[in-house]
Amino acid sequence: MGESGGRRSRIGKGFTLIAVLLTICTVGLVISGLYGVYQMVVSIRFGGKLPALPEAEGRAHRFAILIFARNEEVVIGQLLASLNAQDYPSDAYRVFVTADNCTDRTAEIAREAGAVVYERSSGGPAGKGAALTWFFAEHFPDDFDACVIFDADNVVDPGFLAAMNRQLAAGHQIAVGYRMGKNPSSSWVAGANTIFWLLQSRFIHLPRARWNLPCTTVGGTGFMFALRVLGSSGWQTKSACEDIEFTLKAIANGWHVAFADDALFFDEQPLTFSQSLIQRYRWSVGTMQLVRTAVPQLLASVRRGQLSAMDGALYIIGVTVGGLSSILWAATVVLGLASGAGLNDTLLSLAFGTVAGYLVLLAFGLLVVRLERARWTGMAKAIFGFPVWLFAWSIINVVVLFYRDPTWHIVNHTESLSLAESVRLSSLPTRNS
Repeated sequence: MGESGGRRSRIGKGFTLIAVLLTICTVGLVISGLYGVYQMVVSIRFGGKLPALPEAEGRAHRFAILIFARNEEVVIGQLLASLNAQDYPSDAYRVFVTADNCTDRTAEIAREAGAVVYERSSGGPAGKGAALTWFFAEHFPDDFDACVIFDADNVVDPGFLAAMNRQLAAGHQIAVGYRMGKNPSSSWVAGANTIFWLLQSRFIHLPRARWNLPCTTVGGTGFMFALRVLGSSGWQTKSACEDIEFTLKAIANGWHVAFADDALFFDEQPLTFSQSLIQRYRWSVGTMQLVRTAVPQLLASVRRGQLSAMDGALYIIGVTVGGLSSILWAATVVLGLASGAGLNDTLLSLAFGTVAGYLVLLAFGLLVVRLERARWTGMAKAIFGFPVWLFAWSIINVVVLFYRDPTWHIVNHTESLSLAESVRLSSLPTRNS
């Protein structure tokens, strides 16, 4: 009797522990759900377009266009051609190319196209953040008003600089342009990546602009900032996501980051699933790094009265919240089975939830491309693959909670497409139409 009573006692304690753990998981999931509700509320103003800014009066602002390239001889010529064809006074901008430890003809091609070329061959840390730090330490372009950053694989709409000039004239010292995939037809992965950037413009940048909140990331390319934003210290970033780090530092220091939806540019997307995973892993690693550094700065700004900085702090914890939510959800399933839930019922529920989630994300991807009036050959494959693409990112967000390797890996760019060819792949001839 004593042994039987002890067994029942241990079983009872076991069920009590499971109940406590289930409660903890449920509370955690409710908190993450509230986080999701906040993001949905912010994104609710996704309809329509931003009011057009008036034409800038007075002198044209002088832009230093900065390109950081490592072995980009295949694609850099198309970017430079599109920059040389800008509808903007030619004496009001200059193109600077940093050939970063190149072993090909990148520097030669850039010089032939009229760019000022600086060759960085001293080794040191890899990645664009390190190259940016080096450029501003060695060649600070202090005779310009603002800088525009592009990746070598981009091509740019002729109205890009004029659009950024209007942003400066309106008092916006930082602005991010409108990104479209340059090669969405090349694979379903490239198409899924393109859908993500369209999603970012429609459901992240545009609503924040409508709420008068700063955009939470400049996206690494196709963005502009006034030199006064940097001050005398130059470019100072250390994380694997120099673009987000720059953005959040600027927000914490009181700068507004505007969305220039009429500043169109095209950006090459990864062709393979493995390339996309490597790229997004680095983004998630960089985001995790910034939780410890950017959040305290943003919260300090909130305490000084800049309430909009709170949105930046909530944005940067998204990877952490997403990763923990996935773990809590999996733990809830396991604990449910341990507490007596039927295996068949659990599997049926999981199957139903998976199918329902897939269909919801499928519909969301379709909504994005419809709202943006995007169209390209093979778009259906990208839309059907988009939920898988997003699910893979949720797994990445779990991995980076436990393992973070900030090593920068080179992604070879091979899509040698002109601006005209890129335009033909989409229905986005101009953001002003």
